[in-house]
Order: sequence, then C-alpha cells, then structure tokens
Amino acid sequence: MNKKQIESLSYCGHDKDYSIAHGLYVRVRKASKVWIYRGTIQGKSRVKTIGKFPDITSEAAKQAALQYRQDFKVLDNDDTVKTFIKKYYDDCILGNKNKRGQPHKRPKQAKRYLDQIEVKFGTKRIDSISRRQLITYLEEYSKRGARTGDVMRNHLKAVFGFAVFHSMIKTNPMLEVDSRVTGYRAVSRDRVLSDKEIKLVFSCTHKNGGLLRFLLLTGIRIGEANHCYQDGDLFRIKAEHTKNGKPHWVYLTETAKAQFPLPHTCNENIQSWLRRWLEKEGYAQDQRFTPHDLRRTFATRLNNYQRNTDIADSVGAVPPYIVEKMLNHTLDGVMQVYNRAEYQEQRIEAHKLLEKILLKIAGSNDD
Repeated sequence: MNKKQIESLSYCGHDKDYSIAHGLYVRVRKASKVWIYRGTIQGKSRVKTIGKFPDITSEAAKQAALQYRQDFKVLDNDDTVKTFIKKYYDDCILGNKNKRGQPHKRPKQAKRYLDQIEVKFGTKRIDSISRRQLITYLEEYSKRGARTGDVMRNHLKAVFGFAVFHSMIKTNPMLEVDSRVTGYRAVSRDRVLSDKEIKLVFSCTHKNGGLLRFLLLTGIRIGEANHCYQDGDLFRIKAEHTKNGKPHWVYLTETAKAQFPLPHTCNENIQSWLRRWLEKEGYAQDQRFTPHDLRRTFATRLNNYQRNTDIADSVGAVPPYIVEKMLNHTLDGVMQVYNRAEYQEQRIEAHKLLEKILLKIAGSNDD
C-alpha cells in the first residue's frame, strides 16, 4: 500500500487497522492515522504505536517495526525460511512480481534450487542466517559445478532481497557475495556451426533434430520455440515470452514448416539430449555446440552471405539492421527511438535466402 492509497483511507465509524507488511499496520482513527505494530512476544499479543502518518514515512515505519521485532524476539510463522520460500515462489516465480513484470522463464528450474535452499535452511529464522553461513553453503554447493553454483548464488540473492523488501531483514547478506565464491567465470561465446555441423543437423533423424533445424532456419531462442503460434506463413511470439518483452515474428519457409510438429519438451531436456547426441557423434566437451549457437549461426550466415554469389540470385545484401530485427534485438542509437519499421518484405526475403544457403550446404558432398 503506497502513500496515496493510505491517504485515501477514510474513517468507517470505528478504528480500523490496515495491514502493510509483516506486523506493520496503519490504524485509521476519526481524526488521524497512525502506524502500529502488532505481533506476538513470548506467547502474548502486543501492540506498539510507532507514530503518526504522514509524519513518519512508510519506509521509516517498516524499519521501526523491524527493529521492534528484532529487539523483542517477535515470533511470526513467516520468519522461517521454509514459509518464506513458499511466499517468494508464489509471488516472484509464479506471480511474476519481478522488476520487469515478466513471467519467469524457467519456473521448474527455479523450484529445484529453492527446494535445495529449503532443505538446508528451512527450519531457521530468515533473520538468523549470516553471510558466513551462506558463503560456506555456496562453496560446498559449487562442487557440483561452477555454473550451477552461480545460479544458486543468484537465487539466494533474490530470496534475501525479497526479505529486505518485506522488512524481514535490514540488509541483504548476499549483496556483496560475487562469483569469486562459486569460481564461475562467464565467457562470451562466439561459436557458430561449420558447414559440416550444419549437414549433421540436417541429417539428424531424431525427433529433436527437427527442432534444431527449426531454430537454425528461424533464429529464435529455444525457449521461444515452445511459446510460438502459427499465423499463416508467420510464427508469432507474444511479448511475455520474449527476452526483451517485445512481440516478435519470423517467416516460415517451406523447410521450416516441414519440421512440424515440434517436440513438446522443456529447454533442459533438449539441451541434455543435444549434449548426449554430440557425444555419440564424437564431439569432446569443449567442441560441442548449444541450441543458442544455432541462433548465432543464423545471424552470422546472413551477415556473411554476400560472399555466396552463386546463391544470392537477385537478392541484395542483408543490412545489419534487418538481421537485428529478425533476431528481435533493440536497435542502437537514434534508430531505437525513431525507426519503428518492421521491414516485413526484407525479413521474408532474408529468411528465404538463408533457406537456400542452408539447403545448399546440407546437400553438398563436401566433408
């Protein structure tokens, strides 16, 4: 409840309390509004007046209520990590109350990490967990892998940040815990598929091979492929399912349509299957490509196609800003502000051109 909403509250013939957050209430009296704290101290219900509204701001009242709880060991059921994890999952993962207001991309994955946090800290009060305890836990957890350890670090940071938002703790103990704890070092990938690997993708007879070819032909992300719907010759993705929150479409060439129906599975299953398949094909761990590398290959082949003069026919060079629109990227500089064109005809022609390039590679006899 914000300041404007509190100001709009009116006296209803008797004093009435309106909940703000975890024991903090605003009490509407006939002639005034006051902040109060209500809680249980050593088994007894207690009420403490904090001060008048608006003399004391909402944030100051929250901090005063938090201090009161900590000073007198006020016990609420929501103080346990187990209970709070459920609230965080319902509000932020399923309820989509994140900063961008967009749905969580991988709620099942998030649930697995949150379950691990609950196993470790579930019975503890959330305000009793120290930074040292969290670092020790992360160091042990990161033995499973630096990347998975860093994902856990991000989840812990979000959970305790949510606790700060609800005035359950004053500061986030994860705020300055960085990837040095997990040992993870992000490396920018520049991996694109070679002609030989493109031929391999087009020769794959597994049902997931169709999805790989579809990603290569359209340039969409693997997560977006699960949320597209066909609209004639276009495949559309709603704004809530794109990374930047903008709706997107791609043109369906005949080869792209031939990959239907796409397998109904989650991102993790496709990624795991691709790792196993490439291993069987003789690829070492540091040589394998990922589903997102297909998107990078899509862009690279379009940007470099003018060298393939025997394929280009009468189609002109694909300008970089057309490729960016095909990837649903935000344009740079003044183009971002003033250029609202969709370039539908140019994008369709570019999709057809890429189909020619890929089919020529797939049908070649070169090793």
